Amino acid sequence: MRDLPPLNGLRAFESVARTGSVKAAAEEMRVTAGAVSHQLRQIEEHFGLTLFVRQGRGLALTAAGATYFERVTAHFEGLRQASGQLHGSAGRSVLRLRSYTTFATRWLIPRLTQLQLAHPEIDVRLTTVSEWSDLGDFDAGIRLGDGNWPHYRCTRLVSNVLVPVCHPSLIRPSRPADAAWLAEQTILLVRARPDDWGLWCKAAEIDLGRLPHRRELESSALAYQAAIEGQGVALAQRVLVSTELANGSLVVPLPVEVDQEDVTYYLVSDRAGRKERLVAQLRTFLTS
Repeated sequence: MRDLPPLNGLRAFESVARTGSVKAAAEEMRVTAGAVSHQLRQIEEHFGLTLFVRQGRGLALTAAGATYFERVTAHFEGLRQASGQLHGSAGRSVLRLRSYTTFATRWLIPRLTQLQLAHPEIDVRLTTVSEWSDLGDFDAGIRLGDGNWPHYRCTRLVSNVLVPVCHPSLIRPSRPADAAWLAEQTILLVRARPDDWGLWCKAAEIDLGRLPHRRELESSALAYQAAIEGQGVALAQRVLVSTELANGSLVVPLPVEVDQEDVTYYLVSDRAGRKERLVAQLRTFLTS
């Protein structure tokens, strides 16, 4: 029987594969991004296989990496459940919550920090994912959609308004931001949100086909970061870039916005969930 891989490397692999981000994994593990990258190299050297490939500014699993992640993630989930039960028995109420990575890092985590300061008896265990799946063993989750899920208790959290954003350096007094200006910029597309630019262009009466310079990124978080660095124009959910708009690191170059109305982020939970009291506290905190 062959030796197990380095356990820190295994933990780093599982976290990066689950969150889709070295930065998010580093935050979850409370180490530096450099430490996570080093641990990933260790586990790849152990197997003599490439488990991740660079994709834009992020990482994607290779076929071997995806197969390995599928096999090990259930074991990590079992460890989380066992640890959660142990923490619960130590006098804290554990609430297991799942969220999209971008929404978690840009909106949810600061509020959860405030919740846990106000209610130290509640231990919120957050797991981030790139796309929605049924709650399973989670007590609650963040879901993007129209809120029409009768088997869930759903609470609307934020308004979902799409606006173009870019670094202010892309706008010059001698060159006003208009449709012709936009056609000269790099449009930052998000693979997980393929329809956003089409919706906005329709509202702005701009032909999407006349925007030739395009770059596709894996997630909204990567698109927002690229926009902050002056690499192009992203179409953002305004609530998720409110800090950058307030401090001026991002600006809205064209005034057209698209309010997606009921299609937004909801806190969802099973109607007969065992931890409805805790979920109700979370719901009240997030909507107050």
